Amino acid sequence: MVLLFYIGSLGRSSRFNASHLVSFRVNTMKSSRVFLVSGLVVVALIYMMTLGGNKGESIGTLHLYCAANMRKSVEELAKKYFEKYKVTIEADYDGSGSLLGKLQAEARSAREEKRGDLYLAADDSYIFKAREKGLVAESLPVAYMRPVIAVQKGNPKGISKVEDLLAEGLKVAVCNPDQAAVGRSARRVLQESGHWDRLEKKVTVMKPKVTDLANDVKLGTVDAAIVWDSTVAMYPELQAIRDPLLGKERVNVTLGVVSSSRSPSSALRFARFLASEDEGLPVFRENGFETPGGDPWEEIPELVVWSGGVNRLAIEESVKEFREREGVEVVTIFGGCGALTAQMKTVWDTPRFPDVYFACDRVYMDNVNDWYLSSEDVSETDMVILAPKDNPRRIRGLEDLGADGMRLGVADPAKSALGRLTVRLLKKAGLYEKVYSKVETRAGTADFLVNQIVVSEGKSLDAVIVYLANTARVRDKVAIVKIDHPEARAEQPIAISRISTRSRLARRFIDKILSPVSQERFENMGFRWQAGGKEGSE
Repeated sequence: MVLLFYIGSLGRSSRFNASHLVSFRVNTMKSSRVFLVSGLVVVALIYMMTLGGNKGESIGTLHLYCAANMRKSVEELAKKYFEKYKVTIEADYDGSGSLLGKLQAEARSAREEKRGDLYLAADDSYIFKAREKGLVAESLPVAYMRPVIAVQKGNPKGISKVEDLLAEGLKVAVCNPDQAAVGRSARRVLQESGHWDRLEKKVTVMKPKVTDLANDVKLGTVDAAIVWDSTVAMYPELQAIRDPLLGKERVNVTLGVVSSSRSPSSALRFARFLASEDEGLPVFRENGFETPGGDPWEEIPELVVWSGGVNRLAIEESVKEFREREGVEVVTIFGGCGALTAQMKTVWDTPRFPDVYFACDRVYMDNVNDWYLSSEDVSETDMVILAPKDNPRRIRGLEDLGADGMRLGVADPAKSALGRLTVRLLKKAGLYEKVYSKVETRAGTADFLVNQIVVSEGKSLDAVIVYLANTARVRDKVAIVKIDHPEARAEQPIAISRISTRSRLARRFIDKILSPVSQERFENMGFRWQAGGKEGSE
């Protein structure tokens, strides 16, 4: 009797994977004790698999540094999250600048265990600063806000524009630009218009929190204050005066995941919840915020990544790190790009279509531009000739591959970018007829060709044309001959599917691939780093 137990990513994926099955054969004639022991072993395995996933997955409390203006929305979502997952969100509400200062002080602290897990800033400029200082690793867009003039309902002072705030006898309040995003935003736009210096001299009250200003207007302590439009929406006693001068300034409310979080996967899970299209963002909209689109809420989403085989060794460690830090599933499929793009046609507009495509070469991205958003260049690698270690045929370049008796292996141009590039290279070099007549093997992947040279040691093939990046782990076992021709290279772009429902998660995955640690891995494998350029369709 054979018992099959699914012990893979339990509860994490709706997609069945046969590799997750463990088979136990039990002889029914043997003692039932054998069955009992086997069953206990399986239970133990299942338990370890469910516990061993992501660092700090079962953490019960997360600490959030939160800009004061988001308090109402965050409190509502924190309560909802606790009811669903029994995770407490402890929040520290203050101005974005003050909170950044707290994060910096915490980073300098000698304490081994840091306190902060998340940082919700009213302006993404604070997140950029936090990233530069290494305080924040990932970020998720949450909402938009614009500064407005807050007055009491009915506008008793008749204020209609910024210029009116300079009138004699009017009591005006603004937030401290060094402590709160709205103060910084107001200063930025009003310095450009020439109003800031005069307004600053006239200001009666300057406070660190935007909600404090709203309360002052509500109570009549001041006549007007510059606050966020979403702040006014929280107070039925207030009215927003929109001046086009202030209206041209829009800030992006952004949630950052603290680099030193005690449990990155737990922090990112709540971040995805807060920024999700169907859970978090509706709450922000109800509270007067504009919001961008977000991913749907999934406790453990599954990201599908298709990649050319040439990229596999360079990205597999980054994929593993991303999976563990995010606490998500990442399904990777590697293969020849000709075969991959042909397969895409059969799964277009279905849930199986890849969220991210990392091409072997630019031509195989251009072929599917209609299905993907703007692509980004990541790397490039040279095409080389591989021969047995001692190079017995004394191959020095492309022309030598046309010698009598040569047995050549190439990639199949119908299935692989490498095969197509090889044909183009030989034609550009004027050697196609001479060299291609020596081809004895057309392989679907470069890895197969490399193995033919390494394993047979010249018994089956004299040479193959592959990418330099394919040779990273066999360079001491083969002879590598450089091809001196401008067409002997391939570029590797990456892009997000137009129909992906997990585009925010996919963006963070690409950010991981474009990170400095990933760059080092690519360069170690024989790639040249090209990140920064953008090509393809919008």
